[in-house]
Amino acid sequence: MMTSQTTQKRRLGILICGHSPDAVVDAFGRYDKAFAKLLGPNTYEYKPYFPVDNEFPASVEEADAWLLTGSKHGVYDDLPWIAPLEAFVREIYAAHLPMVGICFGHQLMAQALGGQVEKYSGGWIAGTQCYQFNDNTSLNNVVLNAWHQDQITKKPENARVLASSDECQYAVLEYRSNTVSLQPHPEFDNDYLQLLLKHRGESLPQPIRQFAQDALGQDLQQKAIADWLNRVLGPSG
Repeated sequence: MMTSQTTQKRRLGILICGHSPDAVVDAFGRYDKAFAKLLGPNTYEYKPYFPVDNEFPASVEEADAWLLTGSKHGVYDDLPWIAPLEAFVREIYAAHLPMVGICFGHQLMAQALGGQVEKYSGGWIAGTQCYQFNDNTSLNNVVLNAWHQDQITKKPENARVLASSDECQYAVLEYRSNTVSLQPHPEFDNDYLQLLLKHRGESLPQPIRQFAQDALGQDLQQKAIADWLNRVLGPSG
């Protein structure tokens, strides 16, 4: 007699820290949809939460793993949801649950866990960047899209630098094997970045905007990063 067994998907809580322009949402969906496309639509049960709107999960146990997204805000901004989100990050960390931070999420994790974030003295970084990984993650020179003005200027003591670029010293940090964060946006493919340039590019200095536009079309290592992040977020951490 044949029996069927349903494998329950792991719950990935997406902590949405910012809202994309309406035109970007219309074309690509919210951040949770962008990460579902990156990590695989059937890899997890994706559960979006909206700290940016002061809406938080009741408990860190509502998901098996957590991901913090990007945002147009700064982690040092005087916004009512920043401190509660930092406290929630510390709860996730104390519970030893897998956690990944992207761009703003990368910076927020660092600030919550003892680091410091400031506006980068070199100004905006936008468009295709190359990140040099320096450990045995099987990653080497990884090309991804970035979009940020802030950077981590002091890393938490317990964080290890996994990757840097010419203009970003703390581009990828590892706190433990199931807790990592990235300054670039692996979920931004070239079509996404092109639309973002159209609707938010006015915030960039013209040379940076032109560089980002000219760099569109380069091959991105999204799959390699997605595979690595899925290992980080997986049961074994």
